[in-house]
Amino acid sequence: MSNFDLLTLSGQGSDPFGQALWDACQGRPACLVFHRDDGLVTEQDATLYLAGPEAFDPTEAAALAFARGRVLDIGCGAGRHALALQARGHAVMGLDISPLALAVARRRGVCHTIRATITALPFAAASFDTFLLLGNNLGLAGDVEGTVAMLRQLRRLARPGGVLIANCRNPAATDDPVHLAYHAHNRARGRPIGQVTIRVEYGGQVSPWFDLLLLTPAEVATLAERAGWQVKRLLSGARGLFTAILTAE
Repeated sequence: MSNFDLLTLSGQGSDPFGQALWDACQGRPACLVFHRDDGLVTEQDATLYLAGPEAFDPTEAAALAFARGRVLDIGCGAGRHALALQARGHAVMGLDISPLALAVARRRGVCHTIRATITALPFAAASFDTFLLLGNNLGLAGDVEGTVAMLRQLRRLARPGGVLIANCRNPAATDDPVHLAYHAHNRARGRPIGQVTIRVEYGGQVSPWFDLLLLTPAEVATLAERAGWQVKRLLSGARGLFTAILTAE
């Protein structure tokens, strides 16, 4: 089972991320809390996930211009990217494991949604022209081999000339001693520096611990090649954020 599956299929039935999106959609204050396994705690206003194109990171906004045909938005959340592409005339399928996130996406106007996991995508081969893995979703599978397996599965679902649009925060683009110490701890464990173990908390609900894989641009190129994709373009943004445009070989 992947980390994407674990977020809500934990047996506890908790969905802190989806609940935060639901509350934010209702106009209630909603702040997500992210815990890293070294004790680092960060907070994020859930209204970020309801933002329109005017609030997108510039690299995301530019990357959406590469979308073509039928789109699968993986980890669609509240549907911010799906809605932007629908407005441009694309047929978009929003996919998420969180039932509340999908409810929010539908409420906001996403026409087609499905609850599914990245390890069991219920689609026939050659079903989509474009795949979105935005919001750091390129790392949803949690580790290197899981990411390669996910990319291979998407390659099978890609039509000729398929495009994959994914973004990530480069873990090496930091001089923060807290993050550098985490990188050193990862190296000592034989893990990539960007493999972070986190959990999500909101409203008294806490997800299980799961891994999220943050990748450098070079690592993206290497993993993409292993899975039958090639990097067409890299769009660099602020604070190490970058968006990669991959094409099916």
